[in-house]
Amino acid sequence: MEYLQVVDDFRENFYALVSQIPEGRVSTYGLLAEALGDKIASRAVGKMLNQNPYAPKVPCHRVVRSDGTLGGFAKGKDEKEDLLEKEGVKIKEGNVKNFEEILFSDFDSNLPLKKLRQIQLSVKKQISLQEFQNKRDKIAGVDVSYSYPKAYGALSLWEEGEEIKLFTAQSEIKFPYIPTYLAFRELPLFLKLLDKINTEIDVVMVDGNGILHPQGVGLASHLGVETGTPTIGIAKSKLCGQLVEEVNQNDRVSEVRENGKLIGHAVLEGDRAKNPIYVSPGHHVSHHQAVEIVREYCKYKMPEPVRRAHIEAKKRRKKVG
Repeated sequence: MEYLQVVDDFRENFYALVSQIPEGRVSTYGLLAEALGDKIASRAVGKMLNQNPYAPKVPCHRVVRSDGTLGGFAKGKDEKEDLLEKEGVKIKEGNVKNFEEILFSDFDSNLPLKKLRQIQLSVKKQISLQEFQNKRDKIAGVDVSYSYPKAYGALSLWEEGEEIKLFTAQSEIKFPYIPTYLAFRELPLFLKLLDKINTEIDVVMVDGNGILHPQGVGLASHLGVETGTPTIGIAKSKLCGQLVEEVNQNDRVSEVRENGKLIGHAVLEGDRAKNPIYVSPGHHVSHHQAVEIVREYCKYKMPEPVRRAHIEAKKRRKKVG
């Protein structure tokens, strides 16, 4: 699990980057995201700045928007403006004066997100979409609920159509939410849950994507390759691709394709469901099997093992919180 060290060190590496911004200079959310290795992390940059445990030593007030406006600050924009002006940064009507001249972009970084992306692509090469031939008596569903700085995970175990046990676990949130990098946020907790089970699981349903993912390797795929277990991804929104046909109460399943390639299905189950879920193979499962198994367990919109895991994870979060 070569990604664990990158994940464990991610926040500390980020705050070290922020500390590189010199007094009297500013940088941007986007430039910090690029220093992490992927501009898609810009929103996560803002979130981590808001959660900065080392302020004022780590100078998050020196990070502004790419248009030179101040952006947010945990203690308010007036405080941010005061801190910058004390360092010699001129502000006029909420904008940094001489923005281009004092913009800092020369970060010294090991680009952790590039490393994680390379790991994803390595995992992708190991994904199998062959139909598995073994039984599917024991089905698990996993989900996680968050209340910073903790994550609360749950696994609902089913046998012959009935829930037989619930498992829970919690952990520190070490990695922020970054689109297309969800596996590195949730995978460690899911592995912790699976370690609690002393029986072999035939299929794991994951609240997240399988191959319906811009890189073709979502959370469910990564979990499947990591454990060697058949996995199915079930997402509430479509991360990529196009529906071949709209789904409704009469036509409940539609292919999702990307550049002509089948990457998943939209599935509308339950009389009260208004929007479909998006089902894709994770690992060791075919497209046909993924849809068949999910529909078999859909009493409502989401398949019951995942729905029950979601309810339990949320309950644990609220209980502790």
